[in-house]
Amino acid sequence: MDEGLLQTFRSLAEEVRAGFREMKEASGELRVIHGYLESKDTVEAYRSLCLPVRRAYNDSDRVSLKHARKELRQSSKPEVLERVSQVAAKHDKILQYLDSSTTLNDRQILHREVFAAWLEASIFGDFAGKDRKYNALLTECGKPVEGIAVRLTEMIGNYVLELDDVVADVLGQERKA
Repeated sequence: MDEGLLQTFRSLAEEVRAGFREMKEASGELRVIHGYLESKDTVEAYRSLCLPVRRAYNDSDRVSLKHARKELRQSSKPEVLERVSQVAAKHDKILQYLDSSTTLNDRQILHREVFAAWLEASIFGDFAGKDRKYNALLTECGKPVEGIAVRLTEMIGNYVLELDDVVADVLGQERKA
């Protein structure tokens, strides 16, 4: 088992924790905008959470959820394998949600498409126009697009934290709150 990879995954999970904390701090006061209850600029509030979530979500990243699960499956301990299977079932539900679609303003839109555009916009902002696709989705489909993106970000972030508990136990380290 590659303990270095698992330790790096733990660092990624700490970034997710910090992102959740910063997101809550950035929320600020609530207001109603176009009939939706909203806090500060949502993209800005979620920026610090999106970077580690993107790394966890991106299968080509060395510390992705896929690679961490693969390493944990190298364990010969049945209790570890059982816990990984239980947590993996939740990840599989997230993947099913990503592959599903919603109809907004008469347009069928894949959740994966929304999430990819959201990550680009939240991480890279208007750098080289990376936020154009997300802004176009918002314009065409409305604020529910943001709800899909936020939900997926939080789901994947929480999944990282849940898997981190398994990694901590496997490495004999303290779980973090």
